[in-house]
Amino acid sequence: MEHDSSRSGYHEPEPGFAGLPATEEDWGDDYPKTFSVNLIWAEARDKEGRAGAIGLNGGMPWHCAEDMKHFKELTVSHPVIMGRKTWESFQPKYRPLPNRDNIVISHDPMYRAPGATVVTSLDDALDLARQEAIPDDGLDRSEIWVIGGAQLFGEALPFANKAYVTQLACTVDADAYAPDIAALVESGLWHEVSVSEWMTPAKQEGVEAYRFITFAKTK
Repeated sequence: MEHDSSRSGYHEPEPGFAGLPATEEDWGDDYPKTFSVNLIWAEARDKEGRAGAIGLNGGMPWHCAEDMKHFKELTVSHPVIMGRKTWESFQPKYRPLPNRDNIVISHDPMYRAPGATVVTSLDDALDLARQEAIPDDGLDRSEIWVIGGAQLFGEALPFANKAYVTQLACTVDADAYAPDIAALVESGLWHEVSVSEWMTPAKQEGVEAYRFITFAKTK
């Protein structure tokens, strides 16, 4: 694992608790610490009608300011784990994502992501995300967020407790797809926790409507 000293120094207001604790570890103090691994993505349908479209050529084929705000509200003050392509999809001025511990997974041990920590496996990323910073950096590590891309979502699915999905009413060209959460719900392995009403974006930029759905793994 490669560590970057820029991990420290984040200070944010106390965040809301969006996930349910799942795994419990004994850290040798008076109480066990719990961690929730959450997946988060926005999805549309591709032009053939397939659901779960999340990307094209390494980026998102839409713009929805409300979804971006939702993403920030949930992930701020927490560790975020992403693949190399997702890191590179952000414009340089937006990376690392501020007030979050950015962890990038790359199979290339020499890969550099300034402002983030690079590791070579999901196991290493999860281990790092759980580690408390000394001195305290103000981050809440009880929630760990996996933010993409498609390959990493699939790999992280067995470890995940919740998935926060923004459904977009639009059709796009796509070459990357999220896990088939509908099939997981139908099989009983996952279930819906909450579904918002369909809402209209303030600016019509190809997205007619959106809604937020939270899924949880069935215990």
